[in-house]
Amino acid sequence: MATTDYGSERTRSSGAWLYVPIILILFVGGAMSVGVYSYSDTEVTILEAIAAGFGGLAAVIVGLFAAAIGIVVGLIGALIGLVAAGGAVAMTLFIVGSPILALILIVMLMRRPKSNCPDPAAHE
Repeated sequence: MATTDYGSERTRSSGAWLYVPIILILFVGGAMSVGVYSYSDTEVTILEAIAAGFGGLAAVIVGLFAAAIGIVVGLIGALIGLVAAGGAVAMTLFIVGSPILALILIVMLMRRPKSNCPDPAAHE
């Protein structure tokens, strides 16, 4: 039985992306906790500093999600505004252009033919 193993090994690095956000949240939350404990005007306990640091990080994450949702809703609103503005422009052009087209068509229909013959193609 022939083998097709050419010495290539598959490494599974996809699991690392699962731990990167967790490590990042722990690191940033810990840094914010140290900042609260070090630079607070009042005396806070370590537990209060940890709660404030991770609470602040949670607020930042919720704010980022809210900003992303706001961007999507704003883009949808802008699209609706563009459609409404385009419809307003089309309606304005229709209202202004209809009488002009009507006058041009009336003038074209009211012209007299150059000859009295009802079928000019018969003379060719």
